[in-house]
Amino acid sequence: MSGFEIGQTVRYSRTGTVGKIVSFSEIDGHTFAEIDTTGLLYRIDQLVEIHEEVRAASADVDVKKQIIDEREKLREMQESAWLNVDQSCEGGG
Repeated sequence: MSGFEIGQTVRYSRTGTVGKIVSFSEIDGHTFAEIDTTGLLYRIDQLVEIHEEVRAASADVDVKKQIIDEREKLREMQESAWLNVDQSCEGGG
């Protein structure tokens, strides 16, 4: 294996996923680490060691709140779009 250990905090660079390693698995000649935050396996050659302070900073982001806010903005945009139509159905031709 590489220098990774169970309990070590890592980041998967492609998605920015941060978590602690909970286990290792060997699949088709590649070593994978399971990350606690997602429960998914990541190839260890794709992981980067990070310090706990970075993880604490990323945990402050409330993803659910961001999604709810974005949905609300989209709903408001859709509703306001209907205010600008005159209910006619023109074919343009």
